[in-house]
Amino acid sequence: MKTTPNPDPKSVPKKKWESTTLVLKLERNQKGVGQLRNQLNSYICEPRTYSLFERVEALKRGLDSLSHSNLEMIVRLRERQKLVGEHMEKVRQQMVEFQRLQQDVKEYMQGLRGSY
Repeated sequence: MKTTPNPDPKSVPKKKWESTTLVLKLERNQKGVGQLRNQLNSYICEPRTYSLFERVEALKRGLDSLSHSNLEMIVRLRERQKLVGEHMEKVRQQMVEFQRLQQDVKEYMQGLRGSY
């Protein structure tokens, strides 16, 4: 994934600076989503019961959905289809959803360790 360098805020108009900042946050979030997905695909996370299988599949679907939303937001911000202010709440929601999924993956992995 290619990231853009941080521009000097004084040399960039405020709207463009906010847009660039949001894109960078979403790109970092997207990288984290990929890392969580890789963890769930690891042999260490193989479900041992049907309920664990259902849980890991639900987590993967949630991560895929978040990833798709992140990519849509990044494209919109780069194309400036809407004003940056309209995206602020959606980006905040994306971050909250990422943190929730991250916690769920952590709990799933701790549950696997406890089932040995």
